[in-house]
Amino acid sequence: MSSFAVVGCGGAGLKFLKEACVHDRASCIGINDSNANIVVNRKDALMVNSVYGELAFEVFPWLNDFSSKNLVVLSGLGGIVGSNISVLIGKAMHDRANVYGLFSEPFSFESPERSERARIAKENIMKYYRGVIFIPNDPLSRYYSNLSMIESMKIHGIIMKHIINDFRTMILNEDTSFRFEGSFGFGIGFGTGKDRINLAIQDALDSPWINGEPKYAFFSGEVDKEDIALAVRDYPFKEWYLYRTKEYGDEIKVTVLSR
Repeated sequence: MSSFAVVGCGGAGLKFLKEACVHDRASCIGINDSNANIVVNRKDALMVNSVYGELAFEVFPWLNDFSSKNLVVLSGLGGIVGSNISVLIGKAMHDRANVYGLFSEPFSFESPERSERARIAKENIMKYYRGVIFIPNDPLSRYYSNLSMIESMKIHGIIMKHIINDFRTMILNEDTSFRFEGSFGFGIGFGTGKDRINLAIQDALDSPWINGEPKYAFFSGEVDKEDIALAVRDYPFKEWYLYRTKEYGDEIKVTVLSR
């Protein structure tokens, strides 16, 4: 059994998947009504609410091919395929694997049908997923007001890429005591220069998706644990972790999870 797979559901999910899986395409699976590893038409996607237990594996036999211990689902809620298949994976697989999710939510100006579909999907996702991050779209237009709508929508894919990296290296690492369970807010920050650790933390805490109190910090970069330990004394983190890597050059990256 492989330990980690990333699944993109629906049109938005495939876009997120393309961005998030730059390092390991082999563990990435796309599901949509066309041009995907697994093709599910919209009519079949609408059947999700009527199948339970082992019946789900008969109606959607491709579920039997999921063999990873950890599944991370990426999707934009609101669409028929993305919303329904995301729920299906949680409902069918939660007894066979650890199922996690990163989901964007519709803008408030989108159609009532799309918003309602997202709301229902979110409720069901919370029932079946071990841990989730929801990313509302509305803060994009406020926080990134200098960007066009098309440019700002690319932010989601970049966010998911960085969180997926943290999943691989720290968050879902059995060697850490942290358990990604429940719903979290988040922020991602970068820092460079002499005070790069504090700058990265402050950048992450400025995120429009930080909800509640920042509790967990995941640092990546070429930095000593002793330097992190000194810097985090001024912040209310319950736990922090470090993954040493040259990937970010002179920068430090931190992902902060809040609740």
